[in-house]
Amino acid sequence: MAAHSVESLHALRKLIAEPPALMQKRLQPQIDAHCLTILQNASVCALGFIDPALDIEYFNLRADPLVYAKGERIVLVWPAHKTLPVALEQASVLACSLYFIMPGIGFALRANGRAAVRQRAAGLYLEFCADALFLHCSRAKVRAQFWEARAERLAPACTEDVSALSDEALAFIADSPFVLMLTHNNQGATEISPRGDPDGFVHALDRHTLLIPERPGNKVACTLSNVLASGALTLSCLIPGSRYGLSVSGRAWLTSSRELLEPLAINGKVPVVATVLEVTRVRFQYCPELLAAGLWQADTHLCASAIPSFPKMLGEHMSGTGLLGKATTLVVDAVVKHDLKHLY
Repeated sequence: MAAHSVESLHALRKLIAEPPALMQKRLQPQIDAHCLTILQNASVCALGFIDPALDIEYFNLRADPLVYAKGERIVLVWPAHKTLPVALEQASVLACSLYFIMPGIGFALRANGRAAVRQRAAGLYLEFCADALFLHCSRAKVRAQFWEARAERLAPACTEDVSALSDEALAFIADSPFVLMLTHNNQGATEISPRGDPDGFVHALDRHTLLIPERPGNKVACTLSNVLASGALTLSCLIPGSRYGLSVSGRAWLTSSRELLEPLAINGKVPVVATVLEVTRVRFQYCPELLAAGLWQADTHLCASAIPSFPKMLGEHMSGTGLLGKATTLVVDAVVKHDLKHLY
């Protein structure tokens, strides 16, 4: 392990303080009314499985709407045009995480659990059973200016798996402002978490090593804890407006090296920790679902007033709709306003 590596949760907590006790209530085992609102309004779902051979996939929920959502169960159509990976054909159930994106809305729904692909008379369906559902704030998308489409890119010359970052891959990373990080803990439970910043925030140290800065967040540090536990990481790098993504996977570790962290500073704020990814597999993905779902078409974007605010949703998700929920909503509202004014 390299110098200045962060090798334990105790060492990580010296860099990132423990989260507020209230955050323990963010995980809920069943779909509530606010989860359902997000599910019904989402236009894209990102899916990540524990198998390291699998990329994060994207489903267009405008073309194939949500089939079922109640209790801990979510059922989605497996798109007819999307090849079913061999790993999913062979596995009865795999640990899986979902990330639901609403068009034009920064916050999202994350769900962790298990999933299987089942054959029904009408086709293939993904049947997901949640262990935990929670609402995720908008900071990653705000930092990335996610809703602003960049110029469309030419199709990559190579879409096969390779073991190092090509010139095309490096150029894509240099233009990407948003990534999803898929990790799992040592019990095999997966997590998808977004990261966003100005274009090119993920730094390539060489053709085999990437550096992902950790900005201020909710202090729960699930992704970082998972990296400590298992070392497994898959990135899905996106460029708003592009129909291509870049999947990069390998072994990860954490660093607090000032020498590595200083070039990652924004507005004079140097991150206290970053994830180092030692690349073992790289593949360009064709993701027409992202454009077909209208993520970057203004006329598909939801009006913020069409759904409850994030503070209301999260407050009631954690504490119910009574007086405690109202009090929690006020606390969340103040925290969100502070956080959006202090992104770094």
